[in-house]
Amino acid sequence: MSFEPEIQNPPATPLDFDVPGTSEPSSGVAADDSRATVAVAPRRGPRARYLVAVCLGAFSLLGQGEECRVDSRFVSPSATLATFWEALRVGDADGVLECFVEGRHDLPMPGQLWFLPPTDRITLAEFRSLPVTGGRMLVSYEVRYVPRGLDEERSFRTGDELVRLRGLWRIARPIGQASMPEWEPTPRPVDI
Repeated sequence: MSFEPEIQNPPATPLDFDVPGTSEPSSGVAADDSRATVAVAPRRGPRARYLVAVCLGAFSLLGQGEECRVDSRFVSPSATLATFWEALRVGDADGVLECFVEGRHDLPMPGQLWFLPPTDRITLAEFRSLPVTGGRMLVSYEVRYVPRGLDEERSFRTGDELVRLRGLWRIARPIGQASMPEWEPTPRPVDI
């Protein structure tokens, strides 16, 4: 009798992979059969709920805060000066005060005589500006006006220092004595 050793195959374990396309377990630490394997499915519910909540929160913030209004009268130095001189022409003291950084107390009050005679039209021309710093500028320009009842255009040169506050230009102060020219009375016809 011949004695041949019997080769016994080890018992099948859950770690044996006989499924085509899968790899064999690595040779390292042996897996413990007592642990159960838990498959974790991707969680899509909370992510979708989170995105909806964020979108609703962002949507609820729309329209909150202070409304941004840009006053077209003060968007540039020339617009501010045109607003100032038009307010002087019509005698609007509040409009004149709006053009300045701080309310000026040396301006005429309503009912007092402005240095300009009543005019039909006033225009500004020949602007020359000198930037001093960011948001501060010196501007010289010519004021042309036609006194009411006359066809003759008069003019004088003046200047102002302007500053930009919160995106809007305001007059900080007049430059020198040229800012307020001497008043010239307008000759009027006299009935005899």
